[in-house]
Amino acid sequence: MVCGNKCGCSAFCRRLFCRAKPSGSDVNEDAIPVTSTQLAEARDIKFTQNLIEPLSIGSLIVCTGTPSDDLPWFAVNIGCGNLETTRGDVAVHFNVRLPQCYVVRNTRRHDKWGPEETTAYKLFPFKINRPFTIEVLVDEKETLWAVDGEHYCSFAHRNPSPLAAGWVQVAGVRDAALKIHKTDIYPTLAPPLLDVPFRTSLSEPAKEEPVWRPNVIATLTNGIPEGHQVVIVGRLRPLLHSLSIDLMDFGREWPRANILLHANVRAHVESQLARQLVVLNAWLGAWGPERRQRTAKLVPGTEVSIFSICCLSS
Repeated sequence: MVCGNKCGCSAFCRRLFCRAKPSGSDVNEDAIPVTSTQLAEARDIKFTQNLIEPLSIGSLIVCTGTPSDDLPWFAVNIGCGNLETTRGDVAVHFNVRLPQCYVVRNTRRHDKWGPEETTAYKLFPFKINRPFTIEVLVDEKETLWAVDGEHYCSFAHRNPSPLAAGWVQVAGVRDAALKIHKTDIYPTLAPPLLDVPFRTSLSEPAKEEPVWRPNVIATLTNGIPEGHQVVIVGRLRPLLHSLSIDLMDFGREWPRANILLHANVRAHVESQLARQLVVLNAWLGAWGPERRQRTAKLVPGTEVSIFSICCLSS
């Protein structure tokens, strides 16, 4: 489904993200099909770095490069096996397909591909002739992928696991460069966090309203004072799948912060009912027992929706 003029983004709405459809003549999926010759050339342009030490929790792979118009396909592969004598297994295949404006993640074992994953938390971030920086963080159960300082997606470990990888490879990028080191924060290129502004009332105009991005992490400098509310105003997706609000003890993607309150609206669960399912929980090293209630009554595609979290005295 294309949103068109109703939401103003001219985007394909797909579950967790809104994938922008390129305008103008930059990229057109119908007008510029990817030929087998282009795919073969992209696969032949490879830069491989063997790992001196195995990847471990906190390992960060940084890949930089620039997509070119004659190579509308590129990939970052983390794998194991001897590439010179066999094709090797690919623990993580991060495949950017510029004409289609999406990224495929997958695993290849014994020359067989598994099921593809394509959902993401952000709009498609790549563009021909625009340099990019991809950060890959290896965690215990998944890899986290950031593009230009913003978390883009995650990919759960399969078999083989990237923790057993022996090499990292970039295909389809002529000026590719790789760096691998340990880190204690991700993404390392993340912009400074925005502060949530304080107002005396909901009707009070904001003096300096921040420019909010989708899936944002913002800071409450003084916490939530007693008797105050956190108010979130926004527009719902025309195809509403789910949304969540987390109150955390630290503003970061990784290491994972404690989630003191997790409010998750699951509009896709029995969507024919009059009210949507709301799941409340907390993460303190692990998820606690869920509290489920069917109390949300949201209208997909509406211009403004308000969620309020009120802090009362204990």
